[in-house]
Amino acid sequence: MTLCAETGPICTAYSNDQTIVASVCVSIDRAIGTRSVLAPCGTCQERLALWGPDVDVGVADPADPAAWSSRKLRELIPFYWAAASQVDSAWPAVSDHEW
Repeated sequence: MTLCAETGPICTAYSNDQTIVASVCVSIDRAIGTRSVLAPCGTCQERLALWGPDVDVGVADPADPAAWSSRKLRELIPFYWAAASQVDSAWPAVSDHEW
């Protein structure tokens, strides 16, 4: 597995105790001159989950690859595995992940 474009900014935010409120990844195909928004992969969704279910993420519009919309992370992973071990099925807090 390679590292996604989001990895650096996510790690920097975590290291500097910053909050992530939104994430978007734009892919550009220079050969044909198109761009598209890519939803975060499963690994990046896990990384973003540190900041909770209300992080806004960019996702492509299925009807138009050049268009996109913003969705809450909870919409991408509605059955988040770590919520199962929490009171009231709430997502773990950032402080739960501190060393």
